[in-house]
Amino acid sequence: MLKTQFPWLFQPYPFELRWSKGLRNGFWAGLFVTAFLFFFKPFGTTVDEGQEWRYLTYCFAFGLVTFAVTLLMQLLCRAFPAIFNEMEWRAWKEILFNLFFLFCIGLANMLLGQLLYQAPVTWYSFLMWQVFTVAVGIFPTVFGAFLSVVKLQKKYAEEAAAIHPEPGTHTQHHQVTLYGENQQEMLQIDVANIAFLEAQDNYVQVNYFEKGVFKRRLLRTTMRKMEDSLKQYDFLFRCHRTYLVNFDLVEKVSGNAQGYRLHLSGIEETIPVSRGLNEEVKMRLK
Repeated sequence: MLKTQFPWLFQPYPFELRWSKGLRNGFWAGLFVTAFLFFFKPFGTTVDEGQEWRYLTYCFAFGLVTFAVTLLMQLLCRAFPAIFNEMEWRAWKEILFNLFFLFCIGLANMLLGQLLYQAPVTWYSFLMWQVFTVAVGIFPTVFGAFLSVVKLQKKYAEEAAAIHPEPGTHTQHHQVTLYGENQQEMLQIDVANIAFLEAQDNYVQVNYFEKGVFKRRLLRTTMRKMEDSLKQYDFLFRCHRTYLVNFDLVEKVSGNAQGYRLHLSGIEETIPVSRGLNEEVKMRLK
């Protein structure tokens, strides 16, 4: 029922673990909290004459709490990469995660409030701080996620629709040998028949065609080693942290809120493109 009434909740949603983005998001979130508390004075806040500077320092302290919790969330995401995986991230997960984020901020705000106002920690104060925090953050959390999905979906879908790849043909067929770290682990293959490579923990899955049949082979190695061994073939390009793709097989490009997806000839699975490589991918497919 939810999928029918609120389909945007189940749309892919971008999720990045870069420290630079975490610091930037934390800074802006902290600045928003500081400015909101200082200028709007919500929840019946009154400031006595001559106490404006002191009140500003309190607002800054709550903004600093938001910044600190943002960085802690960044650490949490890095500690559990299997859970916080962009490939499986959806808008509803983003909203739930942000609600948990608000809960943590509310908890930290309560502790800060005890320090600043000498307020006792009770169940009532706990609930009040949660209500105050959610009241400030719930609108940008839910509505912001909705707007982001709609905006990014439209942006990448329109850009992808303007890309019209023509699958290339390499008349020269070169036999290559891909080696794994285990003893006698190797795969001899025509390089033109490689569809894509996918990193899987300490392994790389080779997806290829053999006499027109699509096959997979798992080798214990790293994507970096595979990329280095195939770097002389410019039609093989690492378009994502975990994918190296044969661009001669790309027949279509689609887009969702997470970015571009490559569709390969004869393969149902689609390949993600790192957003930082969008321009490079467009140049290669012209």
